[in-house]
Amino acid sequence: MVEIREAETAEIKAVAATMARAFDDSPVTQWIMPTDRLRPIALRAFFGAAAIDAHRHGKVWVAIEAGAVIGASVWLPPRLYPPTPKRERATLFPIVRLAPIAPFALMRALKYQNGVGRRHLKDEHWYLGTLGVEPAFQGRGIGGQLIQPGIASAEEEGMPCYLETEKIRNLPFYGRYGFKVTEEFIPTPDGPPIWAMTRSV
Repeated sequence: MVEIREAETAEIKAVAATMARAFDDSPVTQWIMPTDRLRPIALRAFFGAAAIDAHRHGKVWVAIEAGAVIGASVWLPPRLYPPTPKRERATLFPIVRLAPIAPFALMRALKYQNGVGRRHLKDEHWYLGTLGVEPAFQGRGIGGQLIQPGIASAEEEGMPCYLETEKIRNLPFYGRYGFKVTEEFIPTPDGPPIWAMTRSV
């Protein structure tokens, strides 16, 4: 039996590890960090920082089975994206610490993130920053369960939802929950494409 609930502080590290495994095959993460040995380290740092920020300022919902985190969704409420300079520094610090072992990857990541941020929806919205499920548990409807609390929160406030995805195969999944593609773009000339999707009020 899978339980969906808000994450506890002690579970954020497990959320980061789960997201790292879920996004290991992402076109973006493989482009940014092509080295298999280093990619899990970088992804845990990135998703850990994002999850800590959302746990403090937004919402992190987790899927729990047999006491373990097997999936999570990370949401930011309206007016919390882009982050304040203070939040941005806190989020970047654990990632920048990786510069000595992967300086080129760090530059790619920052450049790509800036490109994505420039195209971010300007209207107020609930932002689904990340949704991921452990590879062994994918295809069981857990992602659908994890997306629902954020959608419900947005509906209560009469707000749209917004997300970006780098996998074209994700488009039908999000489409089932009312999201529509609003833009396809390439954040950096040499990087992979991304799809922006919005769920209207």
